Amino acid sequence: MFGRGAPAVRPLRPAAADAALRLALRDPLTHALPGARLADVRRDPAFLSREFSALGPDGDPHALLWNGANTAPIEADGAALDRFAEHLTAHSRSTSSLVGPSRDVARLWDVLAPVWGAARDYRWSQPLLEARADPSVAPEAALRPARPGEEGIVFPAAVAMFREEVGNDPTAYDGGRGYRRRVGELIAQGRTYVIVEDGAVVFKADVGALFGDVAQLHGVWVRPGRRGEGIARRAMAAVVEHVRRDHAPRVSLYVNDFNEPARRAYAVSGFVQAGELATLLF
Repeated sequence: MFGRGAPAVRPLRPAAADAALRLALRDPLTHALPGARLADVRRDPAFLSREFSALGPDGDPHALLWNGANTAPIEADGAALDRFAEHLTAHSRSTSSLVGPSRDVARLWDVLAPVWGAARDYRWSQPLLEARADPSVAPEAALRPARPGEEGIVFPAAVAMFREEVGNDPTAYDGGRGYRRRVGELIAQGRTYVIVEDGAVVFKADVGALFGDVAQLHGVWVRPGRRGEGIARRAMAAVVEHVRRDHAPRVSLYVNDFNEPARRAYAVSGFVQAGELATLLF
């Protein structure tokens, strides 16, 4: 598709934003994270052109690349991935992660690794799950949306989750102001679900990305002292019910292949594998 004389990778122009969104919506499950960002910035020319690049004409782009907080290809075939890799090697790395379908990430990394250097963590197999089956446990009745004013109890749980899952401290850069703002935004939008006992969060999950008919869950966390009690299984079954009612009919998440307790909990609560992603953390 992209032989000699084909257009170069170029910043996504506002005139191409709607066509780019249609392209990403071909697979909202796979592209939930970059697609949600594209939907957020498509009317803001500065952010759109800074974070997204395209191959192909404005009215019919063939592939997209998000290179903002994260780097992710969208609907890219092998030739497009090679073009994107070449484009990325011409710029210093500014992203915190490379994420996408596992085969796409592997192909990009073959070119990027010698230039970008080693990643901090390689998560080559992250099953992409969707809630399609009936749960085999009763949904937890105590689960509910976090309420405005509860940021003080949700924030410590969110920080603990981030440290454990991502491997660094979201409060280390600006004292946590940016991350606290994100926590507050999710609560205000009704996108954080919690179980609270004695004034403390014992379970938390966020709708981290909304794109098309898909709600992608992020930040699933159980207080360490309460793990092994089956809380996640019952809570996740309830989360699916709440999210379908409040946000989108399709509920998804992705999980590290080595996290067997989480994978078992998700299976019991009705999630089945629908794809495979990979994430490299920097």
